[in-house]
Amino acid sequence: MPIGMDVHASANVKRQGRQAETFSTSPDDGIYAALIFGKPGAPLSEYADNLAAAWIKRGDPPLERLRVPPEDAKASPDLISEGLFSESLFGGASLVQAGIARETEARPFLDALSLLDESDRPPAGRMLLVAGDLSPRSTLRKTFEAHKKAVALQVYERNDRDFEGWVREKVRERRLEIDPDAESLLVQTLLRDQSLASVELEKLSLYSDDLGRALSTDDIRDLVVLEDQSSGFDLIDLALDGRSEELSRLLEDQLRDASAAIPILIGLVNQMNRLIRAHEISATGVQGSAIGEKLTPRIFDRQWPAFERRLARWSPQRLFALMAHIEQIDTACRRGGTPQELLVRRLLLEICQAAAASRRAR
Repeated sequence: MPIGMDVHASANVKRQGRQAETFSTSPDDGIYAALIFGKPGAPLSEYADNLAAAWIKRGDPPLERLRVPPEDAKASPDLISEGLFSESLFGGASLVQAGIARETEARPFLDALSLLDESDRPPAGRMLLVAGDLSPRSTLRKTFEAHKKAVALQVYERNDRDFEGWVREKVRERRLEIDPDAESLLVQTLLRDQSLASVELEKLSLYSDDLGRALSTDDIRDLVVLEDQSSGFDLIDLALDGRSEELSRLLEDQLRDASAAIPILIGLVNQMNRLIRAHEISATGVQGSAIGEKLTPRIFDRQWPAFERRLARWSPQRLFALMAHIEQIDTACRRGGTPQELLVRRLLLEICQAAAASRRAR
């Protein structure tokens, strides 16, 4: 049975602040598409991941997560409709997800909303769009707000007090052992860029698993680095740059056992997301080091040349394909069987070979 058979959707299809947060973790039945948007610094990715997880879990069988770049949607609009309306019984339904950097990219997805109106049956799949700051005059925003089977979620930065409470709650949920002074420093550090808080907390959780002591202020200063444009692992950057000899040497030192495998995957996904966002900003007409100034964390002028070369080597299409492959490796790592470090080692070598081939072709 497709998820969300109740077609009596609420007439209020715009949610803000805490209403948006509630919907992202417990979506209403009868809503089949969502637009998440907000100003820089708002936890858009956090809300998107929560909503995606909720919708995927509700599918029977669970939905497949299908990331569709806007250029692919424009070239093949059927990708969206097939993901939405494939019968879940046969395992074909998807959560269709896309990042929208400018209004002109939204047309294929708005057309999919029209299909929802025309269909005489609820879709087995779902559609999730993530955009930046949208004015009340935005066509994309107004369309979602007016649609009976879709919802617009406007996300705000948490105020300082709410953010502090959220961080401390996440520390408790993850059972992080942390000194009081270190926890206070963590809150103040993360306040500089709330959008990165979830990633940094995940990093701390992985680091502290086998630490055998409470996290200290020195740990926080060393680990939570919001202004660094790198992945956090030299071997990831070497793989993305196609530098095979240096990568091979580092693999022996940094990937000896399973303890490093999942953190490396997280670092790799973070770097993919940053490169994808840089392409989205470039598509709006911003060029050169000005792109780096709009990223979070920011990329400074001295760091830009290396990042720009990486950006030229990895197109949006290649990045989305790589993200899908990384998700498969992550699933394999968590299932057991083949050692995690072996799976991640192979992944990095494959990325390095693809980067080197791209460099030779240029």
